[in-house]
Amino acid sequence: MKTRTRNTLSILAIVIALALAGCFTNSATKTFVSDQEHVLDSLQEDKLNRLYLDHETTSTNQIVLLTTKTFEIDSTIEAYSLRKFNSIGIGQKEKNNGVLIVFSASMRQVRIATGIGTEKVLKDSIAKKIIDSSMTPYFKKEQYFEGLWNGSTAIISFLEKPENKITGANR
Repeated sequence: MKTRTRNTLSILAIVIALALAGCFTNSATKTFVSDQEHVLDSLQEDKLNRLYLDHETTSTNQIVLLTTKTFEIDSTIEAYSLRKFNSIGIGQKEKNNGVLIVFSASMRQVRIATGIGTEKVLKDSIAKKIIDSSMTPYFKKEQYFEGLWNGSTAIISFLEKPENKITGANR
């Protein structure tokens, strides 16, 4: 009887270990899209998430997209972006190479916020050009995914140029 109990416990321990290993593997899947405003369908979210994951794999830069109906306690999209950027912790700490795209269809606003390392190459003037040329024309037609996709690919194309490699946050 003792042998049977030990065998059962051993098998149970193996099953639990395998289940836990599966959980840890699945938790490694990163999510870069938080569509709180529900302007994207699941396929569009997945497509953007894969784009951002591929970019991180290629460059180590992290891009996060956040859609929202409200700026919560903040009075401006700039303040909201900064607070969210810092609370999420986007980018590698030593490089500060993150990008946060905040979009609100209901408030008709979009912002590209950058980490200190990223802002050395992706300056506000460049971010504004991307918003004005690649995003806003689609947003005006309520083609939100197209605007977010085009803006995201423009950011990535810019950041993946060899001369725009982000090496660190030191000024």
